[in-house]
Amino acid sequence: MTRHFFANTHSLTGRLAWFFALFSVVIGVLCYVLIAASLYYAEDRVSERRINIDRDDAIAYFNLFPKAKSVQLDSLTSAYSSIESVPAEFRELLMGKDTFLDETGSDPESHMIYMDNFYTEGEQRKVIVISLVDRVEMTQKEFIFVVCIALALVSILLVVFGILLNRLSTRLIEPVSQLSNQLHRHEGDTSKQFSVSNNAASEFQLLSKQLNEYRTQVNTLLKREQAFARYASHELRTPLTVMKGSSSLLSRSEHSAFEQRQIDRIKEATENMSGMVDALLSLVRYERNQDDTPLRVIEKQEIEYILRQNQAQADQKQIEFKTLYEGSPETKASSAVINILLSNMIRNAIAASQEGEVVVSIDSSKLEVIDQGRGLDEDSGSKEEATEGHGLGLLIIHDLCERYQWQFTLQNAQQQGCIATIYFQR
Repeated sequence: MTRHFFANTHSLTGRLAWFFALFSVVIGVLCYVLIAASLYYAEDRVSERRINIDRDDAIAYFNLFPKAKSVQLDSLTSAYSSIESVPAEFRELLMGKDTFLDETGSDPESHMIYMDNFYTEGEQRKVIVISLVDRVEMTQKEFIFVVCIALALVSILLVVFGILLNRLSTRLIEPVSQLSNQLHRHEGDTSKQFSVSNNAASEFQLLSKQLNEYRTQVNTLLKREQAFARYASHELRTPLTVMKGSSSLLSRSEHSAFEQRQIDRIKEATENMSGMVDALLSLVRYERNQDDTPLRVIEKQEIEYILRQNQAQADQKQIEFKTLYEGSPETKASSAVINILLSNMIRNAIAASQEGEVVVSIDSSKLEVIDQGRGLDEDSGSKEEATEGHGLGLLIIHDLCERYQWQFTLQNAQQQGCIATIYFQR
């Protein structure tokens, strides 16, 4: 559900808003870290410069008074000429070190301590300066106030940029939303035209123009297919009806065995051609209300009727039919469609076999036709006799399966022959 929402065209503006909100939070955190680090760094550098100045004053004092042990430079700073004269609380921090510069202690009693060497009358001496820096540095309240002011300014800028970005993204994405709404609203109605506002970018104008051209082409193709189906239904079926009637009249008279075989061949060819014409017409016919077709069950009698229609062709090669009916699948396809599919599969199986049996297996999810022929040609990947008169049958099977969203597979059996399978659900 969440993935579908964020993949929707209407949510692009929301996605940009969420992204910018997260980006603003990251920017706010980075600004806080940078501002706090800058303030601390500035305070430390100011304290170091101040204590360097106090160091120079302390060295000047100890040069004037060599025997002095300490001096109070001001109300915040004291200087000492030896570690022993430093207050005990700082003495352990300086023991064993030659130089030192750091801030110690915690607010509000932190001190900046500086220790180094200097020479007076040719003698090396220590100079130690201790300053109560908390009195000159910012207090916690001042620090929070400065950070809040800076973050408030950054937040105002981010809010302004966010509003501008939202308006800009809404304006840029609006043509896409318009096209999406029109596509959904005019689904199935090829007379409607796609359009976007005149203020939309030129790319969207071009997209709208191309969509209208594609819709016009599709509409033209559909009308052409519908016209072909109407005309072919009459032009093809009329001569087939004449052929059926003529062959029936001929079969009533007495003929030689040779003539009777020719009449039977004409009947069989006419029946096959009639079924092929029905299949081709069903492929080009535009089924507008296919989704509204009710489900029906493929009965065992329907399968047996199709087998009886192809029994004569199987008898010519002494091939037996075997039926394994293990379930009743549900489908929206009509009986004629199932007849076309199964008949083509059976004829291909018979054409691929010289003898043996053809097994038709059906359950609630699939329909299988298993032959005992030579199987698939490994080089071409197709049935060896499929191109000899029944290649069109495989094409019809593939197209009908695509129309009803079925899956068709053709593979070699484990021992001998080939297995053609139609899965009623992908």
